[in-house]
Amino acid sequence: MAIAKMKKITLISFHEKKEQLLTAIQTLQSLEVIDLPAAKENLQSLSPKERESIEQNIKKTESYLENVTEALSFLQSYLKKESLLKQYTTPRQSLSLEELEKAVSEFSSDNVLNKVLGLKAEQKKLEDAKKHLYEQEDFLILWKKLSFNPKETAAFEHVAVKVGTIPQTLTNDYITNVTSNPLIYTEEIFQNKESYGAVIFYDPSQIKDVNALLDSNHFQPLAYEYDLPPAEALTDIQSRIQQNREAHKQLLADLSVMKTEEWQLMLLSEFYYAKLQRIKSQQLLVNEKHLFVIQGWLEEDKVKEIKQALTETVPENEYALTVDDAEESDVSVIPTVLKNNKWVTPFENITSMYSLPKYDEIDPTPLLTPFYLLFFGMMIADVGYGLLLLIGTFLALKFLNFNKGMRNNLLFFHILSYPSILWGLVYGSFFGIELPFVLLSTSNDANTILLISVVFGIVQIMFGLGIKAYLSLRDKNPLGAISDSIGWLGIFVGLIFILFGKMLFPSQVLVTVGAAVAITSAVAIVLATAMASDNKALGAGAGLYNLYGITGYIGDMVSYTRLMALGVSGGSIAVAFNMIIDFLPVWARFTIGAVLFVLLHTINFGLSMLSAYVHGARLVFVEFFGKFYEGGGKALEPLKTEEKYIYLKNKKEA
Repeated sequence: MAIAKMKKITLISFHEKKEQLLTAIQTLQSLEVIDLPAAKENLQSLSPKERESIEQNIKKTESYLENVTEALSFLQSYLKKESLLKQYTTPRQSLSLEELEKAVSEFSSDNVLNKVLGLKAEQKKLEDAKKHLYEQEDFLILWKKLSFNPKETAAFEHVAVKVGTIPQTLTNDYITNVTSNPLIYTEEIFQNKESYGAVIFYDPSQIKDVNALLDSNHFQPLAYEYDLPPAEALTDIQSRIQQNREAHKQLLADLSVMKTEEWQLMLLSEFYYAKLQRIKSQQLLVNEKHLFVIQGWLEEDKVKEIKQALTETVPENEYALTVDDAEESDVSVIPTVLKNNKWVTPFENITSMYSLPKYDEIDPTPLLTPFYLLFFGMMIADVGYGLLLLIGTFLALKFLNFNKGMRNNLLFFHILSYPSILWGLVYGSFFGIELPFVLLSTSNDANTILLISVVFGIVQIMFGLGIKAYLSLRDKNPLGAISDSIGWLGIFVGLIFILFGKMLFPSQVLVTVGAAVAITSAVAIVLATAMASDNKALGAGAGLYNLYGITGYIGDMVSYTRLMALGVSGGSIAVAFNMIIDFLPVWARFTIGAVLFVLLHTINFGLSMLSAYVHGARLVFVEFFGKFYEGGGKALEPLKTEEKYIYLKNKKEA
C-alpha cells in the first residue's frame, strides 16, 4: 500500500518498426511517453520537415476524428432509445488493439461516415425546405381569397388593376384615404396587425392621379412569384409540405434502426483516437538517421510485460530496451501511481480530489481510510439508511454494468454502508425508529456524543502529527520534527493528563506531570525553532509565535463537533418525519403515510449522504492533511485508447 516504484524506459529501434512498437506499447496502457529531446539535449531532435509531416498527420487524423464524432452524435440523437435497465445490464465489449483494427478493416469507414453525414445533410436540407415551405404557406393563406393570378392583371380589358398592401395604422388613415377616393375601387383581401391586402381597380386614363394617391398612402405592390392563383398555389405548397413530412419521417425511420452504423462509428472513434495518440507521441521521439528513440515512465512491476510485448512484436535483435532507476533530479516530473488493496483503492478518489502525492511523498490513502469510514458512519448513523446503501450498491455492482470509474464509486459507498449500520446500532436508530437497544441516544446523550466527536478529532490530529514527525525524521530533520510535530504531541499529551487529573481520575500527580510535559514541549518547540534558524534571536521569536498555533488546534478540535451535529440532526429529522406520519389517522398511515414515509426519508437519506460525504472529506483535507501532507503530484498519463465505447484488453488479457 504505497506509491508504485517507477522506472525510466528507453527504447531504440528502426524507423520502419515505429508504428508496430508504439501499438504494442499502447496495448499495455501503462507507459507514459515523455519529451526525450528536452531530457537528452545531446541527441538530435526531429528535423523541421519531419515535425511538419507529423503535425499535418495530426491535423488530418483530428479532422477525421471530428467527423466521426459529429456523425456519431447526430446518429445517436435519432436512434431508438434503449431502456435504462438494458443500458446498464448490457456489458461493454472488450477488444485488443489488434481486434479493434481487424473490426475496423471489415467495413469501409468512408462509406459509413459518408452515409451518416449524407443523411445529416439531407435532414438539414429537408428542415430548410420545410421552413421555406411554411413561409410560402403563410404568404399564400393571406392571399387565398384573390381569385386571379396577380401577375396577369394585363388580362383585364376595360380597367387597370393593382394588387398590394397598405400599412395598418392606429387611426387607419391610409386605408381610409384609399377606399374613400372616388378615383378607385378597392377590394380588401385580408387584414392583419401590420397591413391590409387589397386589389385596386381604376380607369387607366387616371393612372397618374391613382399612382400619386397610392404613393402618398404607402401602397406596396405585391411581389408574386407563382404561376397559379393563390388558392391553387396554396394547394400545391401544402402538398409539397406533406411530401416533406413524409420524407422527413422516412429519414427518421432509417436513422432509428442504424445500430450497425452506430457500432461502426464507435469503433472508428476508438480506432482513430488511439491512432491520434500514437501520432502525437511521435513528437516526443528522437530520430537518428536510421533509428528512433522513445523514452517514458513505467511501473516497475510492469517491466516484464513491456519486454514480453516488444519481443512478441518484433525480433529481439531489432530493438534495444534499457530500464533505469529514477534519478533524484527527476522526482518533480515522475508521475504518481497509487497501489492499494481492493478495500482501500476506492478511497483513492478522496486523495485525488485533494491532490495526488508527489513521487517522494507517502500515499495518505491508507491513513485516511479508517478515519473516513468512522466519520461517515457517525454522520449517517442509521441502520435503515446503512442497509439501503448496502443493498442498493450491492445490487448495482452485482447485476448492472457501469464503467470502471462508476464501479469504483459504487464500491466506495458500499464499503461506507458498513460503518453506517454499526453506528446506527450504537444510536439505536432504524429509519428514525428507536431500536430496543440504544447505546447512545441522540436526544439524551448529545453531550456524550459531542465529547466522543472531539476525542476522535484529537486522535486524528495527533495521528497526523505523528506522521509528520516520522516524515521529518526520515528526511533527517530532527529539529523540524520537534518544532512541527513532536513538541505539539507533547503539549496534547500534557493537556490530556491535566484533564484526566482534574475531571476523570482526580489526581494532583497527573496534573503536575501533565503540566510538566506540556511546558517542556512548549520550550522544546521554541528551542528547536531557534536552533534551526541562523539568527537565534529571531528563531526564538519565531518559536514563540509558533506557539500561537494553539488557537488553530483549538479551531480544529471544534470542527469535529460536526460529527455530533450532523449525526444528531439527521436522526432528529428522521424522528420528526415519523411523528408527522403518526399524526395521520390509522387508515391514512398505510396509504398516504406510506408514500410520505418513502418520500421524506429519501430526502433525508440524500441530504445525510451528501453532508457525510462532503464534511468527511473536509475533516480529512483540513484537519488531517494540513498536519503532514502537501500533494501536488502528477497522475500517470499512459499511451492508451479513449475507452469511451469499448474496454481495451491489454496484452495479457488478449
